[in-house]
Amino acid sequence: MTLVVDGQPASLSSRRQEQLLALLICAQGRVVAAETLIDAMWGERLGPRAGKNLQVLVHRLRKTLDDPERIRHDRSGYALSAQTAEVDAWHFADLAERARRALDLKDLQRAAVLQREALALWRGRAFAGLDDVTPLAEAAERLEQDRRRVLTERIDVDLVLGRHAEIIPELISMVAENPLVESAAARLMVAMHRSGQRTEALETYRRTRAVLAEELGLEPGPQLRALEAAILRGDAHIGLDLHAGAEPPAGPTATAPSDPVPFLLPAGVGDLTGREDELRRLTSILRDRPAATPAICAVSGMPGVGKTALAVQAAHEMRDDFPDGQLYVNLRGAGAEPIEPSHALSRFLRALGVPGSAIPDGLDERAEVFRARLSGRRVLVLLDDAADEAQVEPLIPPGNGCAVMITSRGALTALPGAHRLVLGVLTGTAAVGLLSAITGRAELTADGAAVEHLAELCGRLPLALRIAGARLAARPHWTVDRLVSRLAAEHDRLDELTHGALSVRASLALGYSGLTEPSRTLFRRLGLVETPDFAGWVAAALLDTEPREAEDVLEGLMEAQLIEYAGLDGIGEPRYRIHDLVRLHARERGGADEPPGAVDAALTRLTGGYLALAEQAHRRQYGGDYTVLHGDGPRWDCGTSTVRRLLSDPAGWLRSERLGLVAAVEQAARLDLSDTCWDLAMTAITLFEAQGHFDNWRHTSETALAAVRRVGNTRGEAAMLYSLGTLDLFRQHYIAAQPHFDAALPLFEAVNDQHGQALTLRNAALIERVEGRAGRALRRYRRALRMLREVGDRHAEAHVLGSIAQIHLEHGRADATPLLETALAVYHDLGDLRGAAQILNRMGALHLRQGRTEQAKAAYRQVSAASQAIGDRIGEAYGLLGMGETELLAGELDHAAEHLDAALTLADGLGEAFVAARARLAGGRLAAKRGEREQAVSMLDRAIREFAQIGLPLWHERALDARRALDDMLSPPLPY
Repeated sequence: MTLVVDGQPASLSSRRQEQLLALLICAQGRVVAAETLIDAMWGERLGPRAGKNLQVLVHRLRKTLDDPERIRHDRSGYALSAQTAEVDAWHFADLAERARRALDLKDLQRAAVLQREALALWRGRAFAGLDDVTPLAEAAERLEQDRRRVLTERIDVDLVLGRHAEIIPELISMVAENPLVESAAARLMVAMHRSGQRTEALETYRRTRAVLAEELGLEPGPQLRALEAAILRGDAHIGLDLHAGAEPPAGPTATAPSDPVPFLLPAGVGDLTGREDELRRLTSILRDRPAATPAICAVSGMPGVGKTALAVQAAHEMRDDFPDGQLYVNLRGAGAEPIEPSHALSRFLRALGVPGSAIPDGLDERAEVFRARLSGRRVLVLLDDAADEAQVEPLIPPGNGCAVMITSRGALTALPGAHRLVLGVLTGTAAVGLLSAITGRAELTADGAAVEHLAELCGRLPLALRIAGARLAARPHWTVDRLVSRLAAEHDRLDELTHGALSVRASLALGYSGLTEPSRTLFRRLGLVETPDFAGWVAAALLDTEPREAEDVLEGLMEAQLIEYAGLDGIGEPRYRIHDLVRLHARERGGADEPPGAVDAALTRLTGGYLALAEQAHRRQYGGDYTVLHGDGPRWDCGTSTVRRLLSDPAGWLRSERLGLVAAVEQAARLDLSDTCWDLAMTAITLFEAQGHFDNWRHTSETALAAVRRVGNTRGEAAMLYSLGTLDLFRQHYIAAQPHFDAALPLFEAVNDQHGQALTLRNAALIERVEGRAGRALRRYRRALRMLREVGDRHAEAHVLGSIAQIHLEHGRADATPLLETALAVYHDLGDLRGAAQILNRMGALHLRQGRTEQAKAAYRQVSAASQAIGDRIGEAYGLLGMGETELLAGELDHAAEHLDAALTLADGLGEAFVAARARLAGGRLAAKRGEREQAVSMLDRAIREFAQIGLPLWHERALDARRALDDMLSPPLPY
């Protein structure tokens, strides 16, 4: 599709955008239901994610069109808003209709002008490359038919207007393109005769007669014969009925009753399991075939997914529907040497009774004979393992009763008019059912867990399941657990998934051998990826190339069905996945085919790419390299435009790449990239802290600590000790945190890292504060503050100011307001919503302490809004808690209960013990106000225990006070 925005050529960034725009164009300005768009573009592949994907796609298309109003939205769906002349398809239809009205009025000159203007809008086939979407293929065919009609009408008008000589070249091309269409030959004969080219007109008749006889065994129709006779007589003004006898008649006249009925199908699979729905769909498509064109169905999927088994089974079940024969050929398209279509045609023609001496040499001639032989017959053609569209197009039979099934690892999206069926791996239930069917062992059903585990180790891939089942069937003394134990080790799994001629490795190797060299390289290196899915920039890092170039290579692997599209992530980036068994084969090929050092270099770029992007994400969230330390590990830059796109939502990118960040730390550790390892672990805290991924935090920090100690990296060791202490601080494990800070501080001093010292002192001071040693805490905070100002860490400086203000709040030593206002101004200047929310939380506490409930509510609302905006779930819990405590003070008990319950649920889910204990303390006070003694006692007693476990004496005493007050309030009056 060609797009022009504001007079300048523009490009759509993805095929999905092109498909969406084309579907809206086909609706001609009418609203298209969202469900209709989803079904057309994705079918059922995306499930519940489809609605979100469509919204993202519409948003991106609006940006590309540079006008949000171009795509209207209402309750039922979306519509394209444009003038008729702005959309070629609409403009063409309008001009064609106006030309038709001009013809009705006998205004031939006007009609010709409009027809030429309409035809000039065409630049090739409509929606070219998008016809894997069925509605677009159908719309393209309708538009093509309209184009041919307008072209024919324009030629007829030119004939009437006497423009005979002008249109002869055009008619010659039309006849050459479709030599069996008698109406085109008739028009050419008339134009030639009227231009004085009598000999050429008769030669056109003779050539057309010869083609009809050779291809269809027919004589020309009465129209052509009458024209020939008139020209031979020398009639000066021959006429032409342009709408009679235009097409060759359909029917079985080209085939003699004695022609052989070939049946070339391989044997069917007797135990096809788990494909019942796909089998019904496939047979339905082939049975409901149109009269004029053959039914075409392309079945695609990854190696070993069972494409051939399904297609062969469908062909066997439909033998009665195709009584004139079933042709089959394995095109070997996945390998390095696919079968030439001319060779496949030679085999087909022999099967159809054509003697070897009569088979033409050229591909086009063989295809013409093939179509002529099948014209009027009901024959099913099965083209197995096709390489691409070019290989299969000459093998497509004619219409009038024929059908073709094609299996291919690629989707064959450029094949016109084809229905597409994409096979995935089996469901868990179907996989177990296939194992049971193959083994024939009833006892399998008794050990459901082991069989399910075996199915998962096979990746629920039918070929792997068949091999596993065959091995169990051949060894009745083996238990399922024994085979599971043999498959458990990844390095042995492909060796074990071999039985006789069946081999998962061989199937995958065939696909690998047919790849281009860049695709082979990327395939090998994708075996290094240790996450369930990955984004396109990962491929760029593995190849050390531009992301766009890497995505082109990725597309090649997708077409080969060695990787698959996994949907869009939270920031709208496409993600890809690789099947577990395919990943194992990729690793094997990497070990065998990668040059020395290439694997380590690729992993260094990959981990360096994660580090560079995480570093940039932290800077964008914090306003700079604040509250973080960095090492000298190598970075890999994926390009300015890609960084800008990925990190437009830095928190979203971090969430999308959480598992990748964890894996990158582990891989850097294995490579002894100690600086990369600890730097990644520390930078990833930006995500782990905000989202409460404390297990990831601990795992990455401990992994990095072991790595830096192994190579004697003192600064890295200090950083990871600081990280682990900070994690314990967040979990309110103050006793456990203190030794980490005590060990980190002298290490930072040994390498003269003032920034590291300041951050460690700041966090150590917090322990002093919560344990009630306010004086020591203030001294450490003030020392840290001086250092932070010297190194320019404004974010940490603001944090320390807020902490000092908190001490003043808790002990009434001074007015905390100026410190909080200064800290808030710094955070606002840095654009740090999270830091600002933390200060606002303390401002809310100050207002609450002073009895200013409305001001406190306003502050806590800002805390909640900012936390939700950046996905800070812990901050959100604090906001809910503050609102509940404020409403409790104001006597708004129902609202307070709602907010406190929400804060407690969220805090418990995050493992945020301090917020949970405070919520229970406030909840106990609330229950006491309502006279709910049992509830109040339960919540207060638990809050007392939790504050004691955390080690917060100040809050522990407050909870005890609340419990004593409850006892005093509910005790009987003393007797006097």
